[in-house]
Amino acid sequence: MSKSADRQLPRASGERSEGPIVASVWPTGTDSLTAQLTEGGYHDATGADPGLMAPAIARYAVAALTRPGDVVLDPDCGAGTTIVEALRTGRHAIGLTGQRRWWRLARANVTATKARGVFVDGMVLVLDRRPGTAAAAVTAGLTGRIALLLTTLRPGPVGDIDGALERLHGLLAQYRPLLRPGGHVVVTSAPQRHPVRHDLLDVPGRIAAVAGAAGLAPVARCVALTAAVRRGRTYTRASLAQRRAAARAERVLGHPVALPAHHTALVLRADPDAADPALNQSLPALPAPPPRGHGRGTRPDSAAA
Repeated sequence: MSKSADRQLPRASGERSEGPIVASVWPTGTDSLTAQLTEGGYHDATGADPGLMAPAIARYAVAALTRPGDVVLDPDCGAGTTIVEALRTGRHAIGLTGQRRWWRLARANVTATKARGVFVDGMVLVLDRRPGTAAAAVTAGLTGRIALLLTTLRPGPVGDIDGALERLHGLLAQYRPLLRPGGHVVVTSAPQRHPVRHDLLDVPGRIAAVAGAAGLAPVARCVALTAAVRRGRTYTRASLAQRRAAARAERVLGHPVALPAHHTALVLRADPDAADPALNQSLPALPAPPPRGHGRGTRPDSAAA
């Protein structure tokens, strides 16, 4: 662990002194997504989840905003990286999904994690679409006990942002009552570009509006890196398809188009005046990766989104 782990990270603007410490930049891009999934022992099919939250991002959010023994909920867990990382850091975790494909995969990941000696409770429930089914499945004994609701904006069919936001609003409104006093919500989102102009869309701003309509108050807007930063340079981990799309856009527009280098993490709270003094502690650093080269498919880029 680096010496910087012993120092308190900067607080979000406006954060109360006795509240949890939330860094504005999360160093979660040291390893590629493939390396993170391999290190975590995930099922080979996990990377097929289009809305996958990188394990390092999930782990950082859990470490920042909960304590060992707390309960973490992801109401739209997909392949289950949020659940697995909560278990690996000693938190109880519950994942919900409406798709049996992801339910089977998330259960496989949770089962494998428990088999490696994790001694906290974790479960993945599959829910149907009928109103009230989700609430009935979760609220039994859990109202006011969830320390962190951690999820991501999952892309809708054919890039339907409006539909994805509407679904997110329903999830946040439905599960907000399960949060304990001082509990937090973290919603992450990947950069989205306009299909023609290629400028970045303000998806995080729209998520913040949706969260506000669900009764949540903003605490911080953070950058969760998906790129490595070494010696003052950013090494993106953009896919070949992303690089080709950026190159085509540059030729059409006549100016550089940034490659993705981060996800946005919005930190929110249902009761902004509440705080838990026991959370006033330094954040643990992510485990230091072994020394390695730049890696295949990774290159320095001066422009990164």
